[in-house]
Amino acid sequence: MYFLTACLVVVVVSAAVSRRRSRNLSQPQWASPAQRLAARRRAFWPTICAGFCLLGLLGFHHFQHEPELAPTATTYLMMLVASFFGGSFLGVIGGMD
Repeated sequence: MYFLTACLVVVVVSAAVSRRRSRNLSQPQWASPAQRLAARRRAFWPTICAGFCLLGLLGFHHFQHEPELAPTATTYLMMLVASFFGGSFLGVIGGMD
């Protein structure tokens, strides 16, 4: 129960921070569409890094070869990284004009 609450907090906080970063990076004072596109790409970097971390954890979990019924620490890490990934992605999408 507490872990799912922690995942929800991670989703909300990362979405709020990512939305604010996306809005700050794509200010209307930048007239050039190329500059606005580059700013949005910079806002996606945390999301891309979280995706690579999630893929690495999935690979690590796949090669552990420990069939357990209970969740492992790797599973918990994957859930937290997936929460961060989802929140930051939603924040960037929400921050676009």
